[in-house]
Amino acid sequence: MFNRLKNRVLTVVGPDIPALPSSGTGSGGGSSSGHHHHGRGGDDHHKGSLPEKFRYARPQFLQLLTYDELKASADHNVRPIIVPRDISLLPWSTGYAECVNSGKSEWNEDQAAFHRQVLSHPSKQYHDLPYTYFGTYDGHAGYGAALAASNQFHHILHEKLVDIIDLLMPRVESDDPVAIGPGVGLSAILPHPILFHKQVSKDELIVGALEAAFADMDAVLAEDRDKYRNAGGCTALVALFILGKLFVANAGDSRGVLCKRVHRKRAPNLRPPSFHEEGMNGDATGTAGPEEEDDEYLVYAEPCSFDHTPETERPRLLSVGKLNPNLMGGEYVAMEYAKKPMTKDLGTRILYRQGTMKGWTYKTLTRADLKMPIVTGEGKRSRLLGTIGVTRGFGDHDLKALGSGLPIKPFLSCHPDVVCFDLAAVETDPDADNVDGEYGVLVMATDGLWDVTYSQKVANTVFTTLKKFPTERHRYTMAAQELVAKSRGRANINGHWRLSDSRAAATVDDISVIVIPVHQYYLEYLEWKRSLQKPKPAPITTPLVIEPAPISAEEAISSERLSSSSESEAAPEQEAATPVEDVKQ
Repeated sequence: MFNRLKNRVLTVVGPDIPALPSSGTGSGGGSSSGHHHHGRGGDDHHKGSLPEKFRYARPQFLQLLTYDELKASADHNVRPIIVPRDISLLPWSTGYAECVNSGKSEWNEDQAAFHRQVLSHPSKQYHDLPYTYFGTYDGHAGYGAALAASNQFHHILHEKLVDIIDLLMPRVESDDPVAIGPGVGLSAILPHPILFHKQVSKDELIVGALEAAFADMDAVLAEDRDKYRNAGGCTALVALFILGKLFVANAGDSRGVLCKRVHRKRAPNLRPPSFHEEGMNGDATGTAGPEEEDDEYLVYAEPCSFDHTPETERPRLLSVGKLNPNLMGGEYVAMEYAKKPMTKDLGTRILYRQGTMKGWTYKTLTRADLKMPIVTGEGKRSRLLGTIGVTRGFGDHDLKALGSGLPIKPFLSCHPDVVCFDLAAVETDPDADNVDGEYGVLVMATDGLWDVTYSQKVANTVFTTLKKFPTERHRYTMAAQELVAKSRGRANINGHWRLSDSRAAATVDDISVIVIPVHQYYLEYLEWKRSLQKPKPAPITTPLVIEPAPISAEEAISSERLSSSSESEAAPEQEAATPVEDVKQ
């Protein structure tokens, strides 16, 4: 099954663009700074000689097809903000903007993709089910993994959704019992849900499809590592619009937030999260700049994902090390200490916790406790085995810990966290023109944005920009561009990038932002739902024509004789009737 799926996705090819020059920082190269630090095994030379599965390209909806355009988009001195030339290529006037890093890698290692698909059951006994998918992938140690995911993940997800269409959609009414084969009824296609041992909801089926697609995408990269130069790894943030709901799946430190704007009278107890609360999701520290105040409406950001870093996943990582001590190779310890243990503290008591412990307890410090902990540092500077700053995503199958050379992949996970939003449950005010605020505007962005800003500030920027462009179709593109511009900042005379509203350092990482008006999808979904309720056209009836049965030659001769005798007998009767008619006249 998996090999069949893999063969299908292998047929996908990248845009027909000139091959890019190979270099140390191409598909196999990595950044020397930032929150991803990679060590590789001794087979780097062999990996470098392998072909690339996909040629480097930017998202297809940007229409950067020539080498000169790609090279200009990767200018580290200018860092141009790239937006789609034709916004009609994206559904619902969705906005997109991106910006290359300031020089830590040769090419932009972020990738983005979207696809609009229709699920169709082979038996034609189910209605077609449309859905839309968006994905953003933040690559590290090369663009290979992110580029592969942007070209292949939607194929894997589509197969997973096709597998469950029987349970997602009602069967089409049919009066023809032989429509699906003689002697086969509709109930024979799938066991009735009453036969299941557990109740399974449609939401759980879709969540399962996303989780399985993430696992298969990681498995494809694992199989390809000896065939193609898909170096490094990537985070994955996916949004799936289906059946009037929004599903957001995340593995890594990219982030999705649903920016909302509601009337204060309708949400008296709602308040924007404080800065300390924002920091719980790995946001930058500092104070927010002045934002435009609106006495009538309240703007807030509803989180759609949570960062997966060594700090936020410390309990899981410590549990992996505790249950599998061989993975640490005698070089690390699966504990967290209240203070850094020193040699002079040997024999004294020290506060520690391990595994999934939430509290602290004492232990006597031994020499084994002086080894490096699995997780070091805090916040964005936290590291797993002193090497990598993100703990979920795709790839990184050849990643080795710096110094020890131990494999890190056993500690990493491709399993996503999935959240669901039921758009039918949104409360709306028909008298207020505030659909974007009520249904929300989904912002999906890589960590290049979140390194220097936080969710509430992003929500304020989105609605401030939309207010400036109330009717323009490109208003969501302008919002995406504004978010990228604020995080990129400006270069000073020394060439250092600084935020425009402060002297703080701007992000040096790649930035990719998608801004999606959720209400536009919901309108599309309601129209599709109405199409299912339209009465079926009356069947066209044709007159029944009975063809005479074929007869033999002997039967034909006898019938002619019978016909001639009948005519001779009828002649006298007609002659006898003639006088009667004359009399009546």
